This record gives sequence, structure tokens and C-alpha cells, in this order.
Amino acid sequence: MKDIRMSFAQSREYKPLNPERTAYRSVGGFMEFDVIFKEFPNRQSMLKTIELQRKREFQNTDWKACIKPNV
Repeated sequence: MKDIRMSFAQSREYKPLNPERTAYRSVGGFMEFDVIFKEFPNRQSMLKTIELQRKREFQNTDWKACIKPNV
């Protein structure tokens, strides 16, 4: 799995090589707004990670799919 961290402004133009298995999340503190993109080994593992997050309370740092699942 590969992580890429960039500013929010840069993330608006970023096009992942494998968007079907890439997820992103925002990270930040005071005056820091970064986005991390993570390329998972396959789409199933990415969707499982997102599904497990939904079983708990929402957090701003939750992973979100670059391409919305057809579920």
C-alpha cells in the first residue's frame, strides 16, 4: 500500500493511477489542511476498511473511496 500526502489545493488536481482502489482522508491541525491518498492492494480490502469504519462513530479522518462503490 502506498500513501501520498499533499496539500488540499494539490489534491483537487490529483488523479490517482488506480482510482478504483484508492481512498483518501483529510488530516490536519491548526492551519494545516492535508489530504492523504492510499492505494490499496485491491478494491475489496479498501471497501472492507471503509465498511469497518461505518460500524463506529464518524470521524473526520475516515477513509473515503475516490470512486463511489455501487452498493
